[in-house]
Amino acid sequence: MMKEILKPRARIFLAVHITAVLILACGVSVTPTSVPGQVDTPVPSNTPILIQPVSPTPTVVTNTPSSGPTVTSTPVSSPAAALPIPAASQIRFSPGSTYGIVEGTIQAGQTLSYFLRANKGQPMIAMVSSPNNDVTLSILAQDGTVLLPAAHKATMWQGTLPETQNYYLTVAGGSSTESFTLTANIAARIQLGAGQYSTTVNGTTVNGYEVSYVVLASGGQTLEVTVNTAPEDAALTIWGFSDGQPYARAQNGVTSFSMQLPSTQDYIIEVVPQGGRVINYTLNITIK
Repeated sequence: MMKEILKPRARIFLAVHITAVLILACGVSVTPTSVPGQVDTPVPSNTPILIQPVSPTPTVVTNTPSSGPTVTSTPVSSPAAALPIPAASQIRFSPGSTYGIVEGTIQAGQTLSYFLRANKGQPMIAMVSSPNNDVTLSILAQDGTVLLPAAHKATMWQGTLPETQNYYLTVAGGSSTESFTLTANIAARIQLGAGQYSTTVNGTTVNGYEVSYVVLASGGQTLEVTVNTAPEDAALTIWGFSDGQPYARAQNGVTSFSMQLPSTQDYIIEVVPQGGRVINYTLNITIK
């Protein structure tokens, strides 16, 4: 019997920061999308456009095996005959959250599929973990594009989603029956309006989890970010989605950040509650 949950906080909190380091170590390269998809509801020009998963937003990761996860990020085109869409359960995200999590048990050789709907241009990190590190992950888009082939036997994928559509995440059992945790982190994209250099976003660390945002910025621009919380309540983690480089770490109590950016790419901005706290916050972002 499978169930979708949003616990425990401590594991997710630790895994988020491990993921950024692992991405850097593995040298994953992802080309940022310069033209993100649009939301269906018109947004006034004086407010930021937050592009989120169509089912309320999701976060990432779980226990990382000592050997590290297998990572891939290169989309693979589907063959002429599209792969069949698997029967799947929906991964649901709490409103205002950016993490979707499924925990359950899988038998040896069994496959279980889940789906989420997300927008073009959103960065996604998906991971499956298991005690024996032999439960693996594959990802198929609704249009038949294979983002992560099952043959790769990978446990983690990161990339920029190519279209607004459903994405199917399938976990495959290993050599024995065991538990697994499947996580998906889809950052909410902040897109500044024409002639706009800064914006303010209000949010809540739903269920005590991090909330992830993404902005596309050019090398040489200055990114300034502040969050109106005390360091002991919540802080900022900021890292490059393409280069995997961490530029600010919440564990250091960072609540104000300013830096001339080294390259053109998507930058992930995470509001991280300390100790799994539910915190209301105001996030100020300036790119100039």
